[in-house]
Amino acid sequence: MVERMKKIVETGYGLGLLSLAEAKKVASKVKRELHLSDEESLKLARQLVANSKQASQEVLDTANRYFESALEKSGVASKGELKAARTFLKRRVRRVKDKMKENLSSLKKKKR
Repeated sequence: MVERMKKIVETGYGLGLLSLAEAKKVASKVKRELHLSDEESLKLARQLVANSKQASQEVLDTANRYFESALEKSGVASKGELKAARTFLKRRVRRVKDKMKENLSSLKKKKR
């Protein structure tokens, strides 16, 4: 049973997108069944979340590749256009994040 649970934790694919709270619930159930310590249970929850994030990133990367390939094959966009769009969006995301950090820091200063 312990080995089976380790395999589930290592793959993480069947767990989808897990938040730490959801992972703690799963780990709590496993903890009761396998008589794990609190430390082991928390470690399991963190592994579940980490593997879930990795699995979701792999799925997103694969979907992105297929989507870009479909755009190219259909003639909607060329490789160069897709690269330009990707670069533009990365810059825009960076700019928005920087602006949000700036706004957040100014709000914190006003509260003081």
